[in-house]
Amino acid sequence: MARSSFLIASALLIAVLAPYASPALAATDSGPVGNATSLLAKRVEFQPQIQAKALGEPMHIVSQDSGKRLQGDVYTEVSIPFAQISGLLRATDSLCGILFLHLNVRSCQPTHGTNGDDGLVLVAGPKQGVTGGSVYSMHYSMHVEMSTSDYLRVTLTAASGPLSTSDYRIIFEIAPIEGQRTFLHFGYGYSYGTMARMALGVYLATAGRSKIGFSVVGTTKDGKPQFVQGERGSIERNVMRNYLALQAYTSVVPSAGAQAPTDARLKAWFALSERYAAQLHELTLDEYLAQKYEDLAHPPKP
Repeated sequence: MARSSFLIASALLIAVLAPYASPALAATDSGPVGNATSLLAKRVEFQPQIQAKALGEPMHIVSQDSGKRLQGDVYTEVSIPFAQISGLLRATDSLCGILFLHLNVRSCQPTHGTNGDDGLVLVAGPKQGVTGGSVYSMHYSMHVEMSTSDYLRVTLTAASGPLSTSDYRIIFEIAPIEGQRTFLHFGYGYSYGTMARMALGVYLATAGRSKIGFSVVGTTKDGKPQFVQGERGSIERNVMRNYLALQAYTSVVPSAGAQAPTDARLKAWFALSERYAAQLHELTLDEYLAQKYEDLAHPPKP
């Protein structure tokens, strides 16, 4: 069980947003695809949290554990034009480049079907010491669910994952806002059964027992914020890592004579993650880069 818990804690933490199965969330993503109006309504709803910049950025994180499904969402304003992000999110090659920056993603390969049914194959595993049987491959289908001049929604879906997990979905929603900026919704979720619940429970009771997320759920006796832990903490860390991957990827524009884009993006992701060291620190920069270079040279096979 110890080995299984480590596998589930690493492999499950890497995907990126799923359909909301619980009643409280169903109206958002299980129903009709949204539009710019519905997305920007979320900006209005979360404007107090966004303006507060409690995490140092204009963003708000939401998470929920229904007992059968884990769900996390980031809503944020980014200083990147809508057209630039839209172009990246439409292409599986750039999506793989973004997702690969996550420390638990060991490889990501785009797939291109003859009927336009693009997707990607993502291999996830522990952050160090990949051995036989310790990585897991997931096949995601890509869907551009709606695309207009002022709104884009792209999802990546996978029917199943390790142990008894299922119904994975990565969601990207964007709409342009003032000042050549973009309002972004990024989410990740999956359903889980008894085996996954047990495995994740073991992880959270051992290696993950002191790890925290980003939502403030109370205050300590000395008045300091008390952050969410457990399952919700784990998915919030995962959602943040993937959001920072998008930030890092878009921060590097390839140009002649410049630092290799992949190398620069890896370093940018690490630097962004270290801003939230209490939640996200796992490796040193040298360890992270060594792992990624090894994965690029010898992609692990499930």
